[in-house]
Order: sequence, then structure tokens, then C-alpha cells
Amino acid sequence: MNIPEFATVLSAVIRHNLQLHADGAPLKEYLVPMAWGDPGLGKTDIAEAVATDAGLELIYADLVTRDPADLGGMPWVKDGRTIRCRPDWMPIDGRGILYLDELPQAGIVNLNIAATLIREHRIGEHRLPATWMVVCAGNHQHNRAGTTTMPSHVRNRLMHLYIDADADRWARYASARSLDPLVIAYNRYRAQEYHHKFSPTDNAYPTPRSWTACHQALRLALPDHLKRACMDGLIGDSAGADFAGFCDIYKTLPDVDAIIADPDNGAIPTDPMTNYALIGALSYRASPANFPAMIQYLNRLPEQEFAVVCVHDATARDPALMATSAYQIWAAVHGDLLSGH
Repeated sequence: MNIPEFATVLSAVIRHNLQLHADGAPLKEYLVPMAWGDPGLGKTDIAEAVATDAGLELIYADLVTRDPADLGGMPWVKDGRTIRCRPDWMPIDGRGILYLDELPQAGIVNLNIAATLIREHRIGEHRLPATWMVVCAGNHQHNRAGTTTMPSHVRNRLMHLYIDADADRWARYASARSLDPLVIAYNRYRAQEYHHKFSPTDNAYPTPRSWTACHQALRLALPDHLKRACMDGLIGDSAGADFAGFCDIYKTLPDVDAIIADPDNGAIPTDPMTNYALIGALSYRASPANFPAMIQYLNRLPEQEFAVVCVHDATARDPALMATSAYQIWAAVHGDLLSGH
């Protein structure tokens, strides 16, 4: 599944578990999702967004960096008996998501501590409130990310979800967050080559997470050559060089204002790279006031797939566009193309 689908599934699981609690069901009936995926897909970002949307807290517990005593509670002596202090990260009330990150990368001791949280909602004598849901995540073993073979009793308690990169879905997410149109358009154009290219050895490589960071790098008050070095430091030299070439094309685009002012005569690019760059610029500039003219121009494109992408990204960034008559008329005509997106 892709990242938005993971968000949909995770939201449904959290709602379901909370309903189980309201119905008085035992904790063992709760579903515990385990998200598997390459580094950089944004699994943690989705968990945070789901928690925020549901009005829940989120506590992040990195199972790799925590010492077993820190994770499981420091041993203490009370009345001649050994007990464990309640870990400071373990909530005592409220509602939320306990996010156990890097589960496959954890050492065997920490894995066994996590197992009691997953199975029984507790660590030793300290119980996790029933209104807190456990969610786990980690990287694949083939990512060479220091994974440990997970014990079978832990694996069997989890609902394993396998997350893949999806440039189209990421582009809609990026449009909704008003990320730089250059970054969005490029990822659509080079979806197969450079949207997500995990490397176990390179310091920098393109991932959805690093492309999102590029939005900030492009805003740095730096000369172009230093800005380029910063981009390379996020996505790697190869993707950085290719993206720089795309930026050069972007600078030669037809004037967007001229297209909006005269949509019947606006220049129409003939090569795919320029088309992707132009639809990125158009979608970023779309507003309820200029959308009728933009639709008029898009209707002239020989390949209507580009028009669909432009409208998708524009409406993701500004949902108010879907209330315009221009969008509704266009959507009624292009319903067959929209269904594929």
C-alpha cells in the first residue's frame, strides 16, 4: 500500500480500537499495526498526522536508542523487594498512540520488553492505559538498517502492513502542503528514476522525506551554487544534477500570467519535461478567480493526462476550487480520466 492508504488504514484501526474499549472488549482484541517500509517514506509523519486528526497524543519511543533500563524502567528496591520504576515516557492517563519505532532494529532485550506492551499493554507491573493504542514501525531487513530477527511470538501479534513509495500520491500530499511546485512537478516527471531510490551506502539519496526537505532548501537565502550543494546533500549528486537540469527548463516556461490572460492562445509545450514543469507552475497558481481560464487552457492540451494531473494538484492545494462551476463542468466531462487517479 502507499502512504495515504497507510494513513487511511491506521485511522480506521485507531477508531476501531477505541470503539472496542468503549464496548468493554479485552485488550487482547486490539489490533496492533506494524508498518514496514524503506527509510524515508514518512511513516512517522503519518502516525503524527493521524494522531492529530483524531485529537490524540502521540508518544514516540525509539527502541534502538533507548537503554533497556530506560525502556523497561530502572530497577529499584522497595521494602526489601526489587521493583521497576515506571518509565517516564509511559503515559498514565489520556488517549493517544504509543509509537514504537525501529522495532525490527531493536536488540533482543528491547524486543522482549516491547512484546509485553504489544501483547498485554504493560511493562512489568506498570500498565499502559486502555485508551492508548500501540503502533509499531521499522525498516526491512534488505535495507541493511541493522535489523534483528523478530521473535515469532511478537510477529504473530502484529498486523503487518507493507508501505511503498508512490510519486502520484506524494505529489497530492505535497500540493496540499503547498510545497514548491518545482519539487512536485519534478517528482511526477521522474517518478520511476528519482522519487524514491534507497541506498544503504550513500549518505544522501532521494526519498519522499528528503524531497519534502528540499522545499526548505530551495527557500534558503543562498546563491544558486550553494543552494545546489544543499540539494545534493539531501537527495544525492545524481538526483541533484537531474533536478538542476529540470530547474533550467522551468526558467524557460511560457509566461503563466500570459496563459491565464489569454488561454485560447497560450503556448503549448511539445516535450514531456516542459509539460510537467508547466502543469506544476499552473497548479500552484490556480485560484477560484483564474480557474475558469486555466481550465480553458488545459482543455487545449493534446494529452489530457497532463490536464488531470494539473487539476488534481491544484485541488489538493486549494479544495475550494472543487466548488467552482469550472471544475464541476470539467470533472463531469473527464470522469473517466479522474477515476484513474
